[in-house]
Amino acid sequence: MRLSRFILSRRKCSAFGLLCGLTLLGASLLTETASQSKPRYSAEIRRTSHGIPHITAKDMGSLGFGEGYAFAQDHLCSLADQVVKARGERARFFGPGENNRHLNSDITFRALGIYEQARSMLQSMPKEQREMIEGYVAGYNQYLSEVGAKGVAGWCRGKEWVFPITAEDVVAYNQSIVVTSTNFADMIATATPPKNETARAEQVGIPDFEQASNGWAIGSERSAGGRGMLLANPHYPWVGANRFWEKHLVIPGQLDVYGVGLLGSPGVAIGFNRAVAWTHTVSAGKRFTLYTLDLAPGNPTRYLYDGKEREMTSKLISVAVRQTDGSVKQVERRVFFTHYGPILNFPGFGWTAKRAVTIRDANANNVLSRSQWLAMNRARSLEEFKQAHAKYNAMPWVNTIAASADGRAWYADNSATPNLKPAALAAWIKRRESDPLTRSAWERGLVLLNGSDSLYEWADDPATRPGVIPFSRTPQLERKDFVFNSNDSFWLANPHQLLTGFSPLQGAEGTARSLRTRMNVLTLDDTRPDGPAGKDGKFTLDELAAAVLSNRSLSAELARGELVKRCQATSSVTLDGQSVDLSQACRILAAWDGRYETSSVGAVLWREFITQYEPAELQKDGALWHRAFNPTDPVNTPHTLTPDKNNESLLKLARAARLLAQAGIALDTPLGKLQFSDRNGGRIPIHGGEGAYDGIANFVNYAPNTTTLEPEVRPERIKGSRFLMKDGYPVNRGSSFVMALEYTAQGPRAQAFLTYSESGDPASPLYYDQTELFSAKKWRRILFTEAEIKADPNLKTIRVTSAN
Repeated sequence: MRLSRFILSRRKCSAFGLLCGLTLLGASLLTETASQSKPRYSAEIRRTSHGIPHITAKDMGSLGFGEGYAFAQDHLCSLADQVVKARGERARFFGPGENNRHLNSDITFRALGIYEQARSMLQSMPKEQREMIEGYVAGYNQYLSEVGAKGVAGWCRGKEWVFPITAEDVVAYNQSIVVTSTNFADMIATATPPKNETARAEQVGIPDFEQASNGWAIGSERSAGGRGMLLANPHYPWVGANRFWEKHLVIPGQLDVYGVGLLGSPGVAIGFNRAVAWTHTVSAGKRFTLYTLDLAPGNPTRYLYDGKEREMTSKLISVAVRQTDGSVKQVERRVFFTHYGPILNFPGFGWTAKRAVTIRDANANNVLSRSQWLAMNRARSLEEFKQAHAKYNAMPWVNTIAASADGRAWYADNSATPNLKPAALAAWIKRRESDPLTRSAWERGLVLLNGSDSLYEWADDPATRPGVIPFSRTPQLERKDFVFNSNDSFWLANPHQLLTGFSPLQGAEGTARSLRTRMNVLTLDDTRPDGPAGKDGKFTLDELAAAVLSNRSLSAELARGELVKRCQATSSVTLDGQSVDLSQACRILAAWDGRYETSSVGAVLWREFITQYEPAELQKDGALWHRAFNPTDPVNTPHTLTPDKNNESLLKLARAARLLAQAGIALDTPLGKLQFSDRNGGRIPIHGGEGAYDGIANFVNYAPNTTTLEPEVRPERIKGSRFLMKDGYPVNRGSSFVMALEYTAQGPRAQAFLTYSESGDPASPLYYDQTELFSAKKWRRILFTEAEIKADPNLKTIRVTSAN
């Protein structure tokens, strides 16, 4: 209570004399002191083995505060970097970047209004969600104030761009993950009107949307305990911003949820509570459509729409760019928009005097994904979990695979998908046959529509936000045996109940599946006594965990036997005019069991052989497979190595053997000698394989970090190989948060790996301890109950409170 308020109250009791006034003054001072001393936020952070934080607080604000503080201890650098990106200030601190990468990113983020959208979202957000975000920011900032920029652990220590953040920063960064159009930064920032009839814009690359994951939900019929089980196996980067951070969040009586979220994302995205466990996989559906526009003659910034001209709009964007001498210069670019969205400088299409290409993003207006995930976190039954999907319909680009404590398995793909009218879909399919541009786009997985015809506008449905397919028309399946997804479409969520009748923009039906998808089904649907689910065909927790790390290669199971027969019959071939002896290679493949364990001899040779085929050959009959895909048997087709006419398969084996020999690698080298993680400063052997070619559920490989700007030494690839580098097969992507869970009468019981470990500080043992566990397949028990947490020998507890 301030003095002015005391004076006002003093006037009211003047008739009662001095005693009343002194009493009021004393009460006022006591209230003021109490108000000043009582912190706004307070949370308990208990760290158990491997640094996992269990955060408990009385309300959402304090829970966010505890999470933000604990996260900053582990990964402050990553969020600091992404805040700079979300603000559109990368060029200010890091210069324009290679090929203007930073400049284009800044221009696009500002042109799309990501920060303005975040501010609007924050203002309209439900109170408790806003309080959680504000608490998260306060926790992050408090940790930063305690250690200072020079005391931060990791690659950003002492950098000028490490500063306190705001709630708008966190919302903007998370929204930049949700929307799709941010991935087109180079195309948006470089799209400029042609200066003449033949002018073409500079060429830029096409975004890579590849992400891989497996998700299994086991129902009561296939669970040894008769209750639900879940296998979470997202395949995400081991470096950069798209890593997961593990956490346990508790508000007594209100929330008790365990799992992971992307770095800098408050709450749990993949995880479990006492009623439901769930995971996500990246959907095969379409998140956007491209549009070609016929332009008005003589004016490339006006386009035709149903025969009438429309003027494009534009924004002049000014970005601060650091120069090589350290000075900062303002650079201006004008970004153009149609009523669909921004104009793109799309490779192969371009912006000419007659035609332009624009994009409409199904997630551009998706502002409720955080509300949906919070409702999922709180769900007390599978019905409430489904209701969260139905109410918000806000999953951005992922399938959901869930298991309930009462033994049900549920799959849904309600990710944001353009809602085209049936007539538009029919016309687009017909156009693919007659129009080379539309056909070429579709061959690259892109939907290209005629933006000058209103037929192709997205349809609105009152049940959901404008332009997207409502929840009631999304693919869903509930079963008592199992459901799964491995990034192919919804069609094969269970081989005994195919899902059909949906929009082609939601995914393909009746088409060949990837080798990894097929291996997932073969593992799940195997009820033989010697199968992965044991004699009774029902999974125990340990059997479920072992199944996902079985490292069986489907390409080897389908083709190795026949290849061995051929090389046993023909011990040498002539390759490029030289005789190549295949006898050793043949003996190695004959003795190999077709698995990609660290000790496996033959896996390296097989990978170099199978990757001699083109990616397009993996799912059809032709150069690789003799028996064609059959939509009535999608799990087992295509199959059988194509008969050789001129020793084609043996020549590929010879090339593989020669490539390894020229690289100084013995043909009998165990996989673990070459496939590794360097997180401990050395070489940690890693099992698993490349999903598309090796056909393994446990996907691991290498990909450059394109999200954060942390220093990275990129390996040099060996000429002639798809995956082999000069130092072997480095791993920095793939199986990330791997969790096997079962519900029991006592509640959830789970085990897991966070394959790249909990900390982002290379100097910490918590940067690589779980990588070593993953290498050895030593699952760690998830500690969820109070008794489990308190019994942990490495338990460390702190209470954090805000400064005011």
